[in-house]
Amino acid sequence: MMTNEKRWKVNSSLTVIRVVFMIALLLCSCSPAFAAAQDDANGDAVAAAVSNTEHMVTELNVGDMELASKDFALVKKWWSTNKNEVKQDSLDMSLEIDRQIASLSLAFLNKDLKQASEVAGTLHFSLRNYSDGAYTDNTGKSEMTLSTYIMKLRQAGDLMKKQAWPEARNEVKLLQSQWLSIEGDVVSQSQAKYNNAERDLVLMDAYLSSPEKQDQAFSIANRLIESLTPLVDAQYSWWDAALIPLREGLEGLLVVGTLLMYAKKSESVAAKRWVIGGSAAALLVCVAVGFIVTVLLSSSAFGHNNSLINGWTGVLASVMLLYVSYWLHRNSDVKRWNKFLQSKSTEALTSGRMISIALLAFFAIVREGLETVIFLVGMVGKMPGTELAIGIAAGFGILALCAVVMVKAGTRLPVRPVFLVSSIIVFYLCFKFMGSGIHSLQMAGIIPSTVQDYLPERMTLSIYPSWYSTLPQLLFLIIAVAVVLLQKLSSQRIRNSKAV
Repeated sequence: MMTNEKRWKVNSSLTVIRVVFMIALLLCSCSPAFAAAQDDANGDAVAAAVSNTEHMVTELNVGDMELASKDFALVKKWWSTNKNEVKQDSLDMSLEIDRQIASLSLAFLNKDLKQASEVAGTLHFSLRNYSDGAYTDNTGKSEMTLSTYIMKLRQAGDLMKKQAWPEARNEVKLLQSQWLSIEGDVVSQSQAKYNNAERDLVLMDAYLSSPEKQDQAFSIANRLIESLTPLVDAQYSWWDAALIPLREGLEGLLVVGTLLMYAKKSESVAAKRWVIGGSAAALLVCVAVGFIVTVLLSSSAFGHNNSLINGWTGVLASVMLLYVSYWLHRNSDVKRWNKFLQSKSTEALTSGRMISIALLAFFAIVREGLETVIFLVGMVGKMPGTELAIGIAAGFGILALCAVVMVKAGTRLPVRPVFLVSSIIVFYLCFKFMGSGIHSLQMAGIIPSTVQDYLPERMTLSIYPSWYSTLPQLLFLIIAVAVVLLQKLSSQRIRNSKAV
């Protein structure tokens, strides 16, 4: 029998051992080596979940729901174990993944192959973003820095060197989607490098999609890495924040300024209200999107939708601007303009034209405004808030001043030179919006990213080496030349008839 004294000694010894063990465990858990090992283990678990999701997507694409459900079970197991950890990293990301897991569970339950395939693709995208740090954490910051993006570009380049073409193309597709997370870092320092980077992302995808051009993709990746690397250690000032609305808003300002000038020349208060109303609605949309991206989504999650919006608004605005350019050129003749004011202005400015000019102002502002808002959101946390606010106010203040000067000066000049210059400016914007709109749709994957090396390339004019953008731009040029020639012939006939 053990005496009370012996029993007390044994219990005391066990208590001491437990305390020592707990202290040792606590010290180990606080040590950098333990933390690094834990991070590696978590990273491996996320990587495994991403891999299982990739297999699931592949199996669903061939219609094998039974095998896909097994991979999904592994993903759900990972999620049930790591859900709280993801929530600590990013509440928004955890809610996003949770919704997708629930939708996918329902799709498998209902044996809905189409729904399962769609949701599995979005789940894979979300998990890859989480794995790469391309999400907004609970403090409002994103781990997808420019240096991380360049590292991922190098990884894509390594896959190209190994001629692992499908894997390399998947990486490039993901880089296209994640571009929005870091594009603010690039455009705030160099508009030229920003334009070139967007071009190269489409070129890489195009070359990887074409078996005879796949070898050229590696040089594009290296060129992009060399271009972006010097921008990694950038320092921002209020002027960098001011330049973003100035650069992005100038083209929208030219459209809206031209419409306001036209309204004032027409002495139509209603037309002016419609232009201002369309512009105000666009600004509200841009601010709302900025709020949604900041509070509800991550920048990378919005990337695909932003490309779609830029693409379709660019194309629609381009078509409308083509007509505006024609109308301005046609009415540059003083007699024709006076006749228009006397006989048609009331009828024309109270019909569908009111809605048309409002829509044109809306599309022009949305097209440029969304880029501006997303770029500015990307600068949050990278400079003092007061300095950022001063820069934004300065940029928009200069834009507003330019608009006032443009409208005031334009209405005091003669009709013919104002309308001729305006028609040229509007046609330039029409030409450019079409090229950049098609390019954005290629970034979004709506239009194939095929390129031809023999086609011209001018980023400043949105001329890209792809027939998808070059053909409509060529068509616009042909239409413009035909209109000018026909008007000259018509004027010549009128002069000849008067001479007779």
